[in-house]
Amino acid sequence: MSRRKQILIALDASSQSLAALDAAVEIAHQRGAELLGVFVEDEHLLRITACSVAREVGTSAAETRDFKHKDIESIFRAMASHARNALEMAAERRRIPWSFQVVRGAVMETLIEMIKEAEVTALGALGSQWPSESGFGSTTMKVLKASKGGVFIARKGRSIIFPVTVVCKTLAESKAALETAFSMGYLCHHYFNVLYLPGENPLHEFELRQWLTQVSQDRAVLFRMFVIDPPTMMNVAGYLQAFRPGTLILPDLDWLKKAKFLKQLQHLDCPIYLIRGMDQPEEEDLVTEQ
Repeated sequence: MSRRKQILIALDASSQSLAALDAAVEIAHQRGAELLGVFVEDEHLLRITACSVAREVGTSAAETRDFKHKDIESIFRAMASHARNALEMAAERRRIPWSFQVVRGAVMETLIEMIKEAEVTALGALGSQWPSESGFGSTTMKVLKASKGGVFIARKGRSIIFPVTVVCKTLAESKAALETAFSMGYLCHHYFNVLYLPGENPLHEFELRQWLTQVSQDRAVLFRMFVIDPPTMMNVAGYLQAFRPGTLILPDLDWLKKAKFLKQLQHLDCPIYLIRGMDQPEEEDLVTEQ
């Protein structure tokens, strides 16, 4: 008996986290997967408060008080309860099986360990160190590089923002990416950008254009297709910086995990979904670096 597919959602009380939850629900619904919500109690913060050296400064008056260990534990319990309730409501809306775990540990290390079995990991673009070189936050960067499955990064407190921009090499990648986008947003009167990375067979571009035309007629949405030639890392990054995608959906290309490319995207401030593990036919990687 095969193990059920699992979508992991890292939860806290932030708007970014709740936006990531919305996306995780739709991805789980699309893939027939279950949701695993995880709330990590930061052991470093707990250790500091246990030493009685932490103090809280009031926002309305110049007063301080001891920040006690029991205070942070109470806050963690409240945040975990809020996260669990949000997960339950979101999952029940789509009738998706779900579970929730509270784990005490180092946030980054705990998430890196848990994502190993996840088909997709969803999280907000917040990190434990600020500012971050990549613009994603240190935890998000580690997840992007370590995950073998897909990664959805919520930004601006929203799960999907139009126009959706899809980068693809093949018709199969385009279909997978766009079907994901269709399942995550209200489509009427919206348009999609498709950045096609051409290979050696010109017929593939014709097939993609033909399919997009049919989808446009069937779903009443608009597409703008751009051929990135030559299909290099810098050309893709340059286009994205110039045209500002609403939500960016990326295929599983090795150079998309490189810091050099991620740094090019640091000012986009848009939700990003890196699709991996779609069981697509293997194809020679024709995209080169520059």
